[in-house]
Amino acid sequence: MRGPLVTVLFLIWFSLPSAAENAPLSLPVGTIIPRVVCSADSKQSYALYLPSNFSTAKRWPILYVFDPLARGQVAVEVIHAAAEKFGYIVAASNNSRNGPMGDSAAAANAVWQDTQQRLPIAETRRYLAGMSGGARVATRIALSCNDCVAGVIANAAGFPVGAEPAREMKFAYYAAVGNADFNYGEFVDLRRKLDAAGARYRIRVFDGQHGWAPAEVWTEALEWMDIQAMSVGTLPRDPARIQRAFDSALARAREFQTRNDSLSALREYQSLVRDFHGLHDVSAAEASLSALEKDKTVKAAEKEEASALIQQAQTTAGLSAQMQAIADGNPDNFSMADLRGNIAGLRKQVADSRNPNELKTLVARRALSGLMIDAFESGQRSLDEKNYRIALIYFDLVAAGSANPAWAHYQRARAYAMLNDSKKMLAELKVSLAGGFHESSALETAEFQPFQAQAEFQALSAEWKSAADNDKTKP
Repeated sequence: MRGPLVTVLFLIWFSLPSAAENAPLSLPVGTIIPRVVCSADSKQSYALYLPSNFSTAKRWPILYVFDPLARGQVAVEVIHAAAEKFGYIVAASNNSRNGPMGDSAAAANAVWQDTQQRLPIAETRRYLAGMSGGARVATRIALSCNDCVAGVIANAAGFPVGAEPAREMKFAYYAAVGNADFNYGEFVDLRRKLDAAGARYRIRVFDGQHGWAPAEVWTEALEWMDIQAMSVGTLPRDPARIQRAFDSALARAREFQTRNDSLSALREYQSLVRDFHGLHDVSAAEASLSALEKDKTVKAAEKEEASALIQQAQTTAGLSAQMQAIADGNPDNFSMADLRGNIAGLRKQVADSRNPNELKTLVARRALSGLMIDAFESGQRSLDEKNYRIALIYFDLVAAGSANPAWAHYQRARAYAMLNDSKKMLAELKVSLAGGFHESSALETAEFQPFQAQAEFQALSAEWKSAADNDKTKP
């Protein structure tokens, strides 16, 4: 994201007036609205959630959300239960996606302007969130506009490239990352930098790979933001809520100790002391923290974590270079069969493990998920650039490494459609359907239009629709 452009855009963004209280409302509450078209730019839209007790009689906190693939509804579906519980508006762009950052800036401005005109928003309770590249967008905005937002919830990725926490950073920062996320190591390093900057932050690790954190993590995230708001005075203090949140954090720290996970316990106590200083008596937590800081098992665990990150980098380095050579047009420097076999071997190693959270297995899971993201994004980019045969190679690698390769076969079908190879296109679609992918609109995209009149395509479309309809009737 270019600095001057971003600065201008966000100066405009945050200088816009808020909606007047008691403005008329024509939007449903307590339900996810998949698409609200921005009145100032009909090309921009966002998914929206208004809590069921929403009214224009007061101002509300709002969470602006950015998905890396412009899937606003997907983001809101993950977050809306937490938003309902704590009374947040959620607005997730349907346009912001990984790629040129100017597109994300324009999408952010459009959603901001539209929500400010339509809804009564509390100026001191504006929050940003995102997943993967969307998390970097959210953090970039917060860094660019100084104290314009109260907090950022970053999921699966940290700060933008070239940006670091600084002492003048005023917003609260909550990060959520899966223990098998290929970006896990980024947060190990970021933790140290946030500490050095004296930031208000929490890093939450959950069981899972690269993707949206589960709903319960979002409940924790919004409650944490509320506690931070109480700490700085933008939300009235609620002693009962503070006590419940403190007790929950303390129980989590003690649970880690019970499981002999001293490093996680240390980090939990550090967060607890930082989060509740000035809100609750933290002396007992400080004593536990002091004891853990002297515990030799903590240092051993830190070394083991660092060693695992080195192993992850070593596992991916050669394979990543080979994958890059495909895009550069130099695949003759290595064997494609060996590359595919190595990726399939990582997948088998993960599948055969009895304990998915064993550190050795986590290394393989992190390495594999990173390679799969790289292959998928390279395949998408190749499709966009009309390098269809290169796209086929990348999506074949995705299929080799994925536990659920149906989506990769669908992308290969798209490439064959663009190459006008009906036979191979249909074969890939059949594999995709058998694998469980049958999104109802997937066969309606432009590349499949030339085949709509073919009898075999029509028969497959009927099967596809039947499978999609059956999914809708399942409880």
